[in-house]
Amino acid sequence: MSASLLCASSSQNSQPTQVPALPIQQQQLLLRQQLLSCDGKAAAPHMLIEDEVHGVIEIPSHIEEIVNHPIFQRLKKVKQTGLLSLACKPASSHTRYEHCIGTYKSAQDLLAALKRNSNCERELPEWCRRSVEIAALLHDVGHGPFSHYWEQVCGEGQFDHELNGLLCVDRIFADMKCEVLRSLRDDNNGRGVQLIKALIIGQSELLTYPMLGLGYLFDIVHNSRSGLDVDKWDYLRRDNKRLKLLSDEDMQFDDVFLKARIALDGQRIEHRCEDFHLIYKLYTARWRLHIGAYQQPKALAFDFLLSKIVRRCQPQLIDVRADSKEWLDLYDDRVMQLIDNDPLTVYLRSPERWIESAPCDGNNEECICVRRKKTAPGVDMQPDECYPLYGDPSKKRSFERLTTPTIISACYALQ
Repeated sequence: MSASLLCASSSQNSQPTQVPALPIQQQQLLLRQQLLSCDGKAAAPHMLIEDEVHGVIEIPSHIEEIVNHPIFQRLKKVKQTGLLSLACKPASSHTRYEHCIGTYKSAQDLLAALKRNSNCERELPEWCRRSVEIAALLHDVGHGPFSHYWEQVCGEGQFDHELNGLLCVDRIFADMKCEVLRSLRDDNNGRGVQLIKALIIGQSELLTYPMLGLGYLFDIVHNSRSGLDVDKWDYLRRDNKRLKLLSDEDMQFDDVFLKARIALDGQRIEHRCEDFHLIYKLYTARWRLHIGAYQQPKALAFDFLLSKIVRRCQPQLIDVRADSKEWLDLYDDRVMQLIDNDPLTVYLRSPERWIESAPCDGNNEECICVRRKKTAPGVDMQPDECYPLYGDPSKKRSFERLTTPTIISACYALQ
């Protein structure tokens, strides 16, 4: 669920204004009154988005221009958890749009925490801050229909939503009118857009300039070194809010991010010794969501059937990418419309017609069988040395890593 309203801001460089927990319409009015009373001048419009995880998020005007772009608006029609809501978890109907907005806010929260907790003499340049926030906003803009399920439809290694997202970034910035966004695109050989794209895929090598003392920025959006990033921070909270699989205690790992700081050399993000066990708690929560929802056998079976149908009756969709005019029309409901005449599509709309049956050898045409191995949280979490720590080493709590994989296996007959 998300909703947006226009409100006011005194300048594009202002920090998000704190407003009390009032209904969004009252917050809009209060924020406008506060900002107008500061200088008495007419203010640039801002958007307020009501988010089920973060509350009310204030969107400055340059971010609003990106949010309103058709390529970003398309994410409203792409489910965050793909076919899961059709297969077995009806409440899981939230979208990539909501997750991307939430990841933008999570990046703001982490940047604020890093500034608060660190001893950095050098202020983060404003163009870098904006680039990090925009990378967080656009990190999933390249997802195909049904999110990660589409990668299975296209075939292993054939569709990379992050690389496709770089095409989306170029298309979005080519249309931008705001001076702030144009400067990220045009100034200093487009260093801002370069950084946005490098952060999305987690590769500093993509840059044509050095990030002296700012290497820690690559631990924020797509952390290819340890896996701890604001993408996970948002989607774990968001998905569990819908799925309700884990308790509040299971989800208590916010301090991993809120107590983090920048290393003295500026190259990494460090975490408190006393929070190290919470990193494992995060990976355990992620694993439990995989076992309890993302990789439920019926969800995997739905994925298999979708792949079979699309490849049989609409194979041209597999080749559509963000640099083609067809991209805006490639989303969940549109794909379902295009495959509607296939005799098997009815089973994607009727989960009650899937009857779990005895295991078979996988060659029975009347059955759909799935078998997958999910790695354990102790394996998904990187080795200890991948997580730079600070503080009192005696406060680092020990824990036993679960390393035994989970075998997911089931057979379904279609009635």
